[in-house]
Amino acid sequence: MQPTEQDTSPMARAAAASADGAGGADPASSPLTAQRSPDAPAAADTGALEPSGGRAWPVPALLVPACLLFAAHLLRPGALGPAVACLVWALACFARRAWMRYVCVVSLCLMGCQWFVTAGRLIEIRTMMGLPWVRLACILAGTALVTLAAAAVCWSRFGRRWFCRGRETAVMQAAAFAVALCLLLPAFFRHPPMLLADRIYPGFGAVQILFGGLWAAMVCGLLADRTRAAKTRLRVWLLFSVVFFAQFFLSAMGVSLTSMTGSLHLPVPGVILGGAIYRLTPGFMLFLFLFAVLLTGPAWCSHLCYFGSWDAFAASRRNPARLAHPLRWRALSLALMAACALALRFSGAPASVAVAGGLALGLAMVPVSLFLSRRRGLALYCTAVCPLGLVSCLAGRLSPWRMRATSACTGCGRCLAACRYGALSKETLARGRTGLSCTLCRECELACPRGGMAVSFAGRGLPKDGETLGTAGRVFVCLVSGMHAAFLFMAMV
Repeated sequence: MQPTEQDTSPMARAAAASADGAGGADPASSPLTAQRSPDAPAAADTGALEPSGGRAWPVPALLVPACLLFAAHLLRPGALGPAVACLVWALACFARRAWMRYVCVVSLCLMGCQWFVTAGRLIEIRTMMGLPWVRLACILAGTALVTLAAAAVCWSRFGRRWFCRGRETAVMQAAAFAVALCLLLPAFFRHPPMLLADRIYPGFGAVQILFGGLWAAMVCGLLADRTRAAKTRLRVWLLFSVVFFAQFFLSAMGVSLTSMTGSLHLPVPGVILGGAIYRLTPGFMLFLFLFAVLLTGPAWCSHLCYFGSWDAFAASRRNPARLAHPLRWRALSLALMAACALALRFSGAPASVAVAGGLALGLAMVPVSLFLSRRRGLALYCTAVCPLGLVSCLAGRLSPWRMRATSACTGCGRCLAACRYGALSKETLARGRTGLSCTLCRECELACPRGGMAVSFAGRGLPKDGETLGTAGRVFVCLVSGMHAAFLFMAMV
């Protein structure tokens, strides 16, 4: 049924555009024609699954040997971990995810350049020693050309046919993979080792980093899906918290392998700020927290905090009630925490008293989450108790990420009923934005069937008609997915 001319809602326009695209006069653009003719340009652009048949064979035929040769090259100096990572990536490419095509092209080009650099160094050494070098140059140049040919084939139509799954989110997932690698790679070169795999077997941090990137890409694809984003956020966030506390308890039991610094730190978010006030010096965790807030805004409280996941999971069991004055209690908690930290510092009280205070702040989460958050459907520990949550919301104002109402908003109130952080009311919705306690959890965006709420970047990047995610939303999902993966695969105390 076609929408009438008077029906101008965004959903109607999107349905009309879909109907026009499916029923147009051009037979080459129909899904049926795309399946029959995988060579058609329309099929390559729409992201339809194309049968590989025998037409995509050049991709694995060149990609696998290129990875094997480079893995052998890495084994010569004893870099077993990076060599294994190279082989794991070659196997992962048989999943045929569209985002892997971009990573393959970049990585194969870097491998080809490395072959030329290695050839130059070996030729220089042989020349200085008076040894023949022509055959060596031919072998390494041929290897480099095969690797670059593999990159070209991945970028060609053969690559589009091979990497054919999930094209609609390919660029987003590749970007999330890159974000995770950029955040994890510095840890690979640190000494003493920061990555758990490096401490178990030196060099295997490269494999851990690769799996972190693969995880980031998968999470990004799920968070970009409106039908699965809400459950995905809670599940992967809870997984990170479980891994974090598992490593903490192992460290507390004397397993030094799981401790990054060799000494235990109290895993309570409020202590990140309270400890800095008590010591009168900022610590690593405070810098990490501020970096996360500047990069993704107040999403720390809804995606990255190892305490907030339990509070959000408890609150998700019931529809949220209305939360009045969500900032008042956190402001009181922040002032009380700062006053206690300064009093303990200047009164000369033993450090054990300060630790007991931080532990009490953390243990307060258990009754609040189990009895209050679960009963009212609100993340009450995050919005009423945790002092770091208020700092996250205030510091998040330095970040340009915001939730805003779009032109599709009709004021139906579904977003108000979905907010678990007390950030939406009729007054804030009338102004077209959320309140200060917004954590960018995107629950309001996912609850609206018309796309009436969306993530914006400095007021821009909102979805256009027919889009499920705007430019700002896509970039935000990439960043938060990459940061989540980095936190998960480096979850150490």
